[in-house]
Amino acid sequence: MAYKLNVKGVYDRATRSASVGGIMKRNGRWVRGLGGCIGLADPVTAELWAIYYGLKMAWERNKTNLVVFTECREAISIIRNDDPEYPMAMLVDMIRMLLGENWTSMDIQPTHADANGRANAMAGYYLGHEGGIREMDEPPEAISHLI
Repeated sequence: MAYKLNVKGVYDRATRSASVGGIMKRNGRWVRGLGGCIGLADPVTAELWAIYYGLKMAWERNKTNLVVFTECREAISIIRNDDPEYPMAMLVDMIRMLLGENWTSMDIQPTHADANGRANAMAGYYLGHEGGIREMDEPPEAISHLI
C-alpha cells in the first residue's frame, strides 16, 4: 500500500509571503506532516516548494512507495517539461533529482481543492510563522481537529 502525500503551497496576496504544508498518510492514518513559512514567493513557486519538501521528507524517512497529490496542475507541468529559462529552474532541478532516486513507486497526481483541505489547513496555519520548515509526528494542536 502506497503512502499518500497531499501538499499545498499557500500565498498571501497582501504580503506576497507564502507557506507550505504537507500531510503523509497510509491507509487513511496520519504518518507525518510538514509545514512552514517560505517567505516571498508566488503561488506556483509555493506549490513547487511544497512538493520539494514533501518528497524530501518521504525520501529521508524511507517512504519509497509514494503518491503525491497537488492542486497545482501548472507545477506538475513545470516538473514534467524541461524549461531551463523558468525562473525557479534550480528548484525544479532539485525536485527532479529527488524524483530520480530509487523509489519503489512514485507518482505526482493532480487533485481537487476539496480533497486537499487538510494540507491547505496545514499550510495556512504556518503562513506568517517564522522558523523555517518543520516536520512533525502529530498535527499542530491548533488545527488537529481539521486533520
